[in-house]
Amino acid sequence: MSSATSGSDDRTLAACLAENRIGFTVGRRLSLPFRVEPISILIGKQGSTLAGRDLITDFSPSSREVSFVERPDRIDLYFRHYASLQSELGHWKGTVVVTCCEAGDDLFDLTTHRTIVCTFRDDSPAVRIEEQQKEM
Repeated sequence: MSSATSGSDDRTLAACLAENRIGFTVGRRLSLPFRVEPISILIGKQGSTLAGRDLITDFSPSSREVSFVERPDRIDLYFRHYASLQSELGHWKGTVVVTCCEAGDDLFDLTTHRTIVCTFRDDSPAVRIEEQQKEM
């Protein structure tokens, strides 16, 4: 993980992407080093026609799929249907794709929406974070 003293303390999505910061997973929790407003989450398993994809759009407190906790320096996402994100999605078996906007941005302005791809590994709790480029 990046140390708290390296780089700036700017925890915006743009700053974290520019600094190539990484996320972290333990069990069903995915911790991302920035604060955002989630719009949708797509969980996909690679190479499986049977597994399909889970699209999550309900972030209300009563959601049975995911909950999130906003912290001063990050957002923690808890996926209730997965015992371990690392074992189920690790070794490039799948991804979590988060469509979001920066915390404080206008959710209704579609130009502020960004798509983030989180890739898991088997040998480390580190999660690679990249922005998915918009197709023209």
